[in-house]
Parts: sequence; structure tokens; C-alpha cells
Amino acid sequence: MSKLTFFRPTSRWLLVLLWPLLHLTPAAQAQRFWLTTRDFPEGPKTGLASVGDSVLCTAVGKGILRTGNQGRSWTLALRARGVNAFYTTRAGLLLAGGRGRIYRSLDAGLSWDSVTVPSPYPVASFVETPAGGLFAGVGVLDVVDGFLGSGVFFSADNGRSWTARNNGLGAGRFVNQLAADRSGRVFLSVADDDAANQPGLYCSTDNGLSWQHQAIRIGHGFGYLTAYQVTALAVRPRQDSLMLSFTGSGGNFGVALNLTKSLTDVADGAAFWTIQPALFSSWWWDGTVLNRVHFARNGDWYSSCVGSINTGATLVSQDQGRSWRRVQYGLGLDVNGRRGPQLFAEASDGKLLMVQHLDERVYWTDASLVTATRPRAVSGPLTLYPNPATTTVRLDLPAGPAPRTLRLLDLSGRLVCSFPLPSRPEPSLTLDLSGLPAGVYVVAATLANGQLLQQRLVKQ
Repeated sequence: MSKLTFFRPTSRWLLVLLWPLLHLTPAAQAQRFWLTTRDFPEGPKTGLASVGDSVLCTAVGKGILRTGNQGRSWTLALRARGVNAFYTTRAGLLLAGGRGRIYRSLDAGLSWDSVTVPSPYPVASFVETPAGGLFAGVGVLDVVDGFLGSGVFFSADNGRSWTARNNGLGAGRFVNQLAADRSGRVFLSVADDDAANQPGLYCSTDNGLSWQHQAIRIGHGFGYLTAYQVTALAVRPRQDSLMLSFTGSGGNFGVALNLTKSLTDVADGAAFWTIQPALFSSWWWDGTVLNRVHFARNGDWYSSCVGSINTGATLVSQDQGRSWRRVQYGLGLDVNGRRGPQLFAEASDGKLLMVQHLDERVYWTDASLVTATRPRAVSGPLTLYPNPATTTVRLDLPAGPAPRTLRLLDLSGRLVCSFPLPSRPEPSLTLDLSGLPAGVYVVAATLANGQLLQQRLVKQ
């Protein structure tokens, strides 16, 4: 007869408290990734944007919530229904897309005005061209009527007025993704489940006055592919290629693919796209498609894949998209018990924040959790004031090793200029910004010990 062992009450309660920790292996504990902000009020979130040093805005059913302390407390900044899309321009203008309206904030979300867009559908996406023109894609996936939309709208006056620019688009008008390269070309995707409505990828070389449908070919015995729903569309930070993720078909054969194509060849319909699998799949034509991609300043890329608690996840790449790692640690579920597309925003100190579509939580992670093997790319604080600045800005350096280089970068990491350093270390420096165009930059100081400190700067 086996002997039964009973726990004393104190032992039993101790076991209850320690049970979750006992089931975490050391590796699992070290791999903790997503944490949540202290508060995430007002239910499911549908958008996210960062602006300034520590300001974050997210959309909920009531309107737009704002935090000035990276999520420690929130206030309702604007009452508005149906806000889904956010965008921050290089000059710091914050845009939010609602149903038939675009909301604008010039003071980091403290106050808002609104502009009518001649469409009954919500704004789904924004992009800014190098010349400062703005595009807004409009549409929605209705559970009854399917894909509905009004195409794409253009603004040449900082978002104060918008006009439709749909010449060359097919009958499908749900524009769900937008991207632009530094030569001024604009790319958009139209989502539709009917090939006759010409869904897929379009390009404009004249600020949207006309659009050309782009052919998608991959070889492997396939002809031309039809992209019914594009989930990710982006120009790589190096400005060398276009990224495209979609579900579609090759004839009557279903495909789910992540592709890239050189920007020099993107208009050549006969040139093949290159397949870039995100995760391992038994069938190369049916892979895990990326959702919108965030290019972090430290070089890491972030995206997401939708699915159940076992399949939906954050995706992280540390090699410019050649391979991706699935991250689920700390990630919750949306109101439907699934994991939906994720939207990312990066604070000026390098902290990454995220909302999952229709999940009530707001997540964050320190970039060092992913890049601890690369200490030279650590982001840290610099003090800049005033910020925004006009002709000069004062830089206060933290105590410790002196800076070895002091550079100004654009948001894609390209060098704009280098600042001279004094022969003897100084705790404060005055940086000359005269002659620089208005926009958002990054001040980067490389210290004598190899550490990289960065801070975002808005030039007015």
C-alpha cells in the first residue's frame, strides 16, 4: 500500500505561490519579453503612435488616449469614433484617421482639429513623401459586404485639405497599405477578394495623379500572382528594395508569401520577386505572412503574425529580414481570444511599445532584451533643449566617458552631418542647426567606451 504524504498548511500555501516559478525553466525566465504598462484603460485598442520624447497616443472606442509618461497614466485627448490609423510626419504633425475624417495635432496630441475626407469609410493608412505630400488610404473589411473603400486621398497643405487621386486604380478601392521611397515614388495596395476588381500592388511616380498596377512574378513555374490582401508593404531602411507580404493566388492555387524586389526593378513586370520566408513552413508557397513592419533605430525589425494562442506572435528579426524569431512571452489575446496584427511605436530612449489590434493591453519592451549581445548598439538618454528647436539646440551629456563622435542622423539611420567636439570634454554643447530642413532627426553620441547614446530631435 502506497504511503500518502500531506503538506502542512504553510507548505501548501508556499507551493501555491511558487508553482508558476517552478514551472519556468531558467531559459524561459530569461526569455521574458513583453511587459504591460501600469494602466491600459477604456478597453480594446486599435492604433498607436509616438511623438516627441515620451508621448504616446492610442485609439479606443471613445476616441484617442494620450500619455506623456510612456503609459504610466492616460487621459482622453479627443472624443472620436472609429479611429484606426495614426501617423507622425517628419515635422512632428500627428495624424489620426477616423470615419470620413482626419484629425490633426500640432502639439503632440494635446489638442486636435479635424478635416473632412469625402468618404463614409475609415482611414486605414498614411504615408508622407520626401517632398512633404501626404497620402491617406481609405477602406474597411465589412463582415457582410466584404471589402469597401474610397481609394486614396492626397494633401499638399500639411493635411488641411484632401482630394481623391484614384486614376488608374481598379474597381477595388480599399487602400490598406501605403509606402514611399526617397525618389518620390508612392506604393499602395488594394485589398479585395475578387480578381476582377484588380486588387494588389500599385505605384505612382507623379504624386498619385496616376497609378500603375504592378505585376507579381516569382518563377517556380507560376505565372502572375494575384495579391488579394496585402498585410505588409514597406521600403527597406537602406532604400534598396520593396517588401511585400500578402495572401493571394496563382491561378487557382492559393499562396501566402513574403517577397522583396529591388527598387531599380520594381517597375519591371517581367522581373521576379524574391521569396523571403518569415518562419519555417513545409510548403514554400504557404508561409507565415508578416503584418506591418517596424524598423527600430537599433537595426532590429519587428512584425507580427496572426493566429491562435499557439500560432499568433510577435516576430523579431536581427538580420534585416533574412530570418525571424517568434516571440510570445507576455503576449495576451484580443477580445476574440486570438492574436491579431500588432502596431509598434518607439520612444526617444529606444523603448518599444506595442498594441495588438482589439487587445486592451499596451505592451512595452526594452530593446536591450533583444540586443544584449550587441552592446555597442545600446540606446541611452541625451538631454536636448529646446526640443523642438529652430536654429540651435543645447545638448547635455551624462557624467562618464566623453563622446568620441557626435552625429545627426535621419530616421532611417543615414548620416546628415557630424558636429565638432571640443578639445577638452564639456558637460554641455550648443549644436548649430541652421541650414537644416525642418523634420525629425536623431542626435547620436558614441562614447569612448563604445556605448551609443541617442535622442530624437524635432527641427522646426
